[in-house]
Amino acid sequence: MIKHSPQDFQVEELLSQSFLGLACADGPFALYRLHKEALATPEAVGSIARALRTPSGAWAYAGLKDKHASTSQHLTLKLDQRGLTPISGRLEIGCLSPLEHEQAAGPGWRIERLAFVPRSITAADIEGNRFRIVVRNLKAEQSADMDQAARLLVLPEPATGGTPVVRLVNYFGDQRFGSARHGQGFIGKHLCLGDFEGALRLAIATESRKDRMEQKVFKRTLREYWGRWREVLPRLRRCPERRAVERLAHSSKDFRAAFCALPYLVQQLSVYAYQSWLWNSIARNLIARHCAPLGQVLAADDPFGEMLFPAAAAIPPELAALQLPLLARKTILVPPWREAAEEVLKAEGLELESLHIPGVRRPFFGEEPRALFFSAADFELRPAEPDETAKGQGRLKRLLSFSLPRGSYATVVLRALGQ
Repeated sequence: MIKHSPQDFQVEELLSQSFLGLACADGPFALYRLHKEALATPEAVGSIARALRTPSGAWAYAGLKDKHASTSQHLTLKLDQRGLTPISGRLEIGCLSPLEHEQAAGPGWRIERLAFVPRSITAADIEGNRFRIVVRNLKAEQSADMDQAARLLVLPEPATGGTPVVRLVNYFGDQRFGSARHGQGFIGKHLCLGDFEGALRLAIATESRKDRMEQKVFKRTLREYWGRWREVLPRLRRCPERRAVERLAHSSKDFRAAFCALPYLVQQLSVYAYQSWLWNSIARNLIARHCAPLGQVLAADDPFGEMLFPAAAAIPPELAALQLPLLARKTILVPPWREAAEEVLKAEGLELESLHIPGVRRPFFGEEPRALFFSAADFELRPAEPDETAKGQGRLKRLLSFSLPRGSYATVVLRALGQ
């Protein structure tokens, strides 16, 4: 069990040295560290903007942090030339001067100013994340399995010593597959097949376990009245997804235009989700082909497909530094992963040319390289202790800590350890 409480899952965002080198005593952007619990990043930033009477657009962040965790990340706040922040389109002296607001706090969040920087923060400024995770409710044999898996996955220590490093297949975690969590398929695949109605149903009329109540009500209502667009419109709350229904109320069969009326981020994430699932499937196939003959391979269940993790000694040199791309229609399939990709596409009933959405310029399937393996640095698995949250059951807890590069998932480390 993980995330028994936010303190059981702690995440610290790590800035790159190049961005830290930009820090100065004065500048057009203030750099803050945000600590939050029980809030998604956009919720926290919205609360901060309201509390400090600043436009939400003046704040920038480089990534989304888990709502159900205790996290720290970085924000930048755009200032004007006098060190003030525009408020509702004008400048109000004294409302938010960086000299006065070194710290601020509200329900579930706290910020502290670190320095000033010459530009807004971006994803490229994040080096990675440091994790501290408590795994609870473990039986003795489960705890022993974690130790055995860690021993297999840890790289041999260099002669110079150093902290342990775990080498793992760089699978996408299930956070990437939001559009498929309903268990009814990927929006991206429906788009490739030209099934815009099916894609739209999944996007705005299929409930997810993590939907807020207002989202569930919207989707249930739309599902009940599907096809009766003018009748359902007055029953739907105003939100970005409603625009798709408004489009259908004018042209009841134009599902392509209705899907394109959704926020572009929703559209592109649908493509990313399917690309990521294809990548995971190819990586799994590749590990089975090339690593299983060389040594032990751990298998971990996952809702989106089994994950295979080779022992450190079973990773051949040609795979250790391999960049496996997210597939696009013009991707050139090359050894050693060509056969794995062809097999996955065949099983999906697709060809490379199929990775295209007919009649739509965007969203699109863009090729993007991704390392087949990543390293979890500074890896530490503390000895088992009694779990105080499971009194009288003889259960154990383990403290796990490690650092990951940007774009890699802590849930994948947990899967590799049997969690």
